[in-house]
Amino acid sequence: MIALIAKREFRTRALSKANLITSAIMVVLVLGGALIAKPFLADDGEPAVVNVDSAIAGDLVPYLEATAQAQDAHVVFESVDAPDTVDVDQDGALGEDIAGLITGPLDAPRLYLAGGDDALTSVVQSATQAAALDSAVEDLGGDAAAVSASLANSVPAVTIVGETNEFNAGQFFSGMVVVILLFFVLIQSASVIMMGVVEEKSSRVVEILLATVKPATLLGGKVLGVGMYSLLQAATMFLPVVFAAWYLDLFGTLDVEVGTLVANFAVWFVLGFALFTILFGGLAALVSRQEDIGAITTPMMFLMMAPLYLAIYLVPNNPDSTISMVLTQVPFFAPFMVPMRSAFGAISTGEVILAVALCVVTIPVLTWIAGRVYAGAVLNTGGRMKLAEAFKRG
Repeated sequence: MIALIAKREFRTRALSKANLITSAIMVVLVLGGALIAKPFLADDGEPAVVNVDSAIAGDLVPYLEATAQAQDAHVVFESVDAPDTVDVDQDGALGEDIAGLITGPLDAPRLYLAGGDDALTSVVQSATQAAALDSAVEDLGGDAAAVSASLANSVPAVTIVGETNEFNAGQFFSGMVVVILLFFVLIQSASVIMMGVVEEKSSRVVEILLATVKPATLLGGKVLGVGMYSLLQAATMFLPVVFAAWYLDLFGTLDVEVGTLVANFAVWFVLGFALFTILFGGLAALVSRQEDIGAITTPMMFLMMAPLYLAIYLVPNNPDSTISMVLTQVPFFAPFMVPMRSAFGAISTGEVILAVALCVVTIPVLTWIAGRVYAGAVLNTGGRMKLAEAFKRG
């Protein structure tokens, strides 16, 4: 019987015209946004071109190219014969496709720039110094190549001790994706099941249904059906976001583990849904009109928003703090705190297992409470019923 009720709820929600249109719009917006953003996030198509006077500065080209590669500068140096005279006071004298011009002498070249490019200036300065060093070494009878290799290998061994406060954008992005999507999916799921409960109660359809099924069975079927619908909605929101992030190469840029991201969302979606939605469904039976739902949802929304804000603002600043560790083990906070702390690598496997275990133990307790409240209040057609009275009658 629970399966039949769940199937009915799922088909009613998932195949509705409003859901299909909303889901399509969501996918189009995410994928369309990724397509639009791709050209702006991609590297510049053509490298900057700098002409080098081959007659008096041609020997500088190998040093320029090596330095540009070392500094990851997107620039190409081309040797030219007898470049045109440059008038630095005249705009556009270098031509539209020319970023700069280098002339001699070799030990102190002159650089003409089409604009203020500090990166190109740094490349030319470092290349000039490298060329001057090699020249000085050769004049003294040394091996310039050996000296250059020795300098390249002379780097300090850095060991970071103590704590660092460096902000990791990849970790923050990974945690934010999970908790924000989880929050929106849970809010939507709670709203759907609460409106469904009140709608059946106000139209008195529930009285007909309860003639053949028990209240706990009806509530369980509704929660299961809405859960499958919410899982579909979560996939509709989560998978396009993951694809867009992959298409924009955000995972590589931010160094995000996709497997960890998906696993965190899947596990805490299931646990978060069970924790919040079952309780929302039971409490919705306390009212008989859609206009009165706000009186029930306001405190419940706070119960979801408080852990969300703490996860966003508290964890990134101090993921190892005592309050973060304590809240991680509180069932209503765990679905938001654990994914964010996990993203920052600040939670042990033991803490995760304990948080999951506490949530699993809490879910049957909440199910029993919600079932009693639902059974005691669902047939009440008057005004808003008190929680204690509904629980007693159930």
